[in-house]
Amino acid sequence: MPIPRPPAATFVRFARHAATAAALFAFFSSGASAQSFQQALDAARLHDAQYSAQVAAAANKRLQSNQASTAFYPYATAVYSKSDVSADTANSETRYVSLNQPILSYDRFLTLQQSDPLAAQAQADLDQADNDLALRVFTAMADIVRYREQIRALGVQIDGLDEQLRRSTRMRELGQGTVTEVSDFQVRVAIAQANRVSLRNSLQAAERNFTLVTGLAADTANLEVQVPAWSDERPLEELLVQVRETAPAVRSAKYNVELAEIAAKRVTAQYLPQVVAQVSKGQRTGSPLDSSPKVAVTFSAPIGTSPYYDYQRAANDILQKEEGLRYVQDNLTNEFTRLRMANQTYKDEIRIREQAVEGARLSVDGNIKSYQGGVKTNIDVITSYQTLADTEVALVTSRLSLAEADLRLRLLTRSSTIKPVERQSSERGTTESLNTTVSVDAPADANLQGADHDEARASAGSRP
Repeated sequence: MPIPRPPAATFVRFARHAATAAALFAFFSSGASAQSFQQALDAARLHDAQYSAQVAAAANKRLQSNQASTAFYPYATAVYSKSDVSADTANSETRYVSLNQPILSYDRFLTLQQSDPLAAQAQADLDQADNDLALRVFTAMADIVRYREQIRALGVQIDGLDEQLRRSTRMRELGQGTVTEVSDFQVRVAIAQANRVSLRNSLQAAERNFTLVTGLAADTANLEVQVPAWSDERPLEELLVQVRETAPAVRSAKYNVELAEIAAKRVTAQYLPQVVAQVSKGQRTGSPLDSSPKVAVTFSAPIGTSPYYDYQRAANDILQKEEGLRYVQDNLTNEFTRLRMANQTYKDEIRIREQAVEGARLSVDGNIKSYQGGVKTNIDVITSYQTLADTEVALVTSRLSLAEADLRLRLLTRSSTIKPVERQSSERGTTESLNTTVSVDAPADANLQGADHDEARASAGSRP
């Protein structure tokens, strides 16, 4: 008895889903009100609590710098006291005002020397905070794109398994199948549906994380991740020297060392004599007004063991800061070397995956024509759609990895706040909802776009 072919209406419905998804992709890839990486980053600078705290810390450090720059400014002292000596005598009142101008003070000179390092360190800390924020925003958006595409691919798989389950059920009813085959497909459908529920929960968590960082509601359907491709043809050694000298974390660590060295010098300076010019006026009850400009020289010398421990603590602090600087430099150079190698690896991987996607699309076309000619079943067509969805999700993952590597490399070698270039890519390819182009020879963008959010959540399997 020949094996009956499944009803053509099932495949027609499946093909209609694919056509609908393609139309959605064409609409959303046209760039209508896309939620871009730069928009999210700008919003995060105003909303993110961690970034706001880091900005406040940098502002405090700038205030410390301004305060240190006033070390040799004149200062005034005012004293007023009143005492009741006894019940038989009048109250005693003292009024005293003095204007002091530091002239020679090694301690104040070292305080003045802290002004520039503090201001520069504040800027370095702010640059590092901006780098960290850019990575957090990218991660939040990339997670949304990744889960969105995985949900769609899993939906295609569920559609295929449902069709295979219906086919095995019909075969069993006709006496050409077994209960084991039906049960096997039922289990596989249930597992896939459970995985889709888990992915939807992960997508919702990613959306909440995006909102927490940026203060924006995640427009998953129009969300884009756009960062310019990193391209620098200089030798690796030259780039490593730049990273070791100019990366924000390195600059901050260098200023820590410089400030620790100044603090060590102040241990000695606080015990050296100081010369201060002073003009004072004072009056005591029953005494004539005293007004006599004078120059006062103060001298202090260490007493006890406190200076010794201050010296030891300052020396250990310098060593700690120097080793911290070395650790930061070594860690960043290793990270930069890894990212530079991964950058080229991801580009090669993307070329291979693009070829796989193209081959999967040709396979889909061939299976459709064979199905129309009666050579293959709709199961073969659905399986080819599943393969295409899997290869496109793999391409999404590779392009996200390349975009992250590009962003990290750019942040390590940047000289100012990142301004991602926004432009539409002409090349498309990813789960019919991702448009990512990272050119090997010239800078390009990682432009990640999506299809309708309701499609991703309510019917992720509605299109192959």
